[in-house]
Amino acid sequence: MTFYAIWTPPGRHDVAHATLVPQRMSWLVLLLGWPGLLARGCPIAGLMAGGVALVAWAVMPHGLPLLVVLAAMHVLLALCAADLRGWELGLRGLTPGPVVMARDADDARLRLMHAAAPSTPIA
Repeated sequence: MTFYAIWTPPGRHDVAHATLVPQRMSWLVLLLGWPGLLARGCPIAGLMAGGVALVAWAVMPHGLPLLVVLAAMHVLLALCAADLRGWELGLRGLTPGPVVMARDADDARLRLMHAAAPSTPIA
């Protein structure tokens, strides 16, 4: 089970326009680093991390120290990818909503629809 943070555009609190962000480590970002952040939809954080990686490449001696720093960057970015995506969605004007626990994104959307449905008595 995974927690999904719900981000909706302001004024629209319907499920159709909600963005679901899984609150877990991103394997794509762990493997690729800052290009993985770009692929996940985080252009600002991805380009900032790419700039830090280029500075580390230019400043540090090539070899084991550079490899350790770049590997640590990949792990840190992978662990913080969900928070970085939420930060960028907030910069785009989306508002955070409830957190839903589900097996996958479809199940999370279904649980969100069930929670948002008006309760009507069955006659």
